[in-house]
Amino acid sequence: MPVLADVPMPSMIATALAHEIKNPAALAMAYAGIVRQISSSEEIGEYCNLIQNALMDISDLVQELLFSVHHNPQPCMVDISATLAEMLEEYRMAMPCVIFKLDIPAELLYHASEQYLRLVLSNLIKNAAEATDGTSGYVKIYATDTYRCLQITIRNSTKIANVAEKKHSNGMGIGICHWLLQQLGGEMCFESNVGECVTTVSLPYGHESR
Repeated sequence: MPVLADVPMPSMIATALAHEIKNPAALAMAYAGIVRQISSSEEIGEYCNLIQNALMDISDLVQELLFSVHHNPQPCMVDISATLAEMLEEYRMAMPCVIFKLDIPAELLYHASEQYLRLVLSNLIKNAAEATDGTSGYVKIYATDTYRCLQITIRNSTKIANVAEKKHSNGMGIGICHWLLQQLGGEMCFESNVGECVTTVSLPYGHESR
């Protein structure tokens, strides 16, 4: 009978899973993006879109698993700048035709549950990226830091009338984003104009995550 020290911990299993799945998935997303760029066939382009969407969903699931075992909802100091930069880099590889721009202060810190913040931001960036249809457009992220709150704004071009019309979703949904933000004491609002959608997240200072 194995002793406790010989039994792999959940965090070790999750880390191994991330290594075995996320690295090959990122490489496959990059290759699918290259194939789509050099091919003139609409059918091949659509297949590449489906492949990349499926791989991003897998990557998201692995990321959520990692954070569920490595982190708990307890508040800590989160580097928003580094977190957003890491997320956008993955999308730049997966969607080379889309412009991703990050314009926020360096080392922008916020005290909250890192797991909650990451889930909210990753879902909103995914929504924004998918709204561009993956073939062109832009996703731009800005931040305003005041003594009362941290405000993060995501502006993206869109080829759909509203979020509900998207063909793909990572399953978390805007409703869960709202709930997570409530736990952080924050709020979120949407503005939809012709060809552009603006999502604004407001996070107050001095609020403890529930």
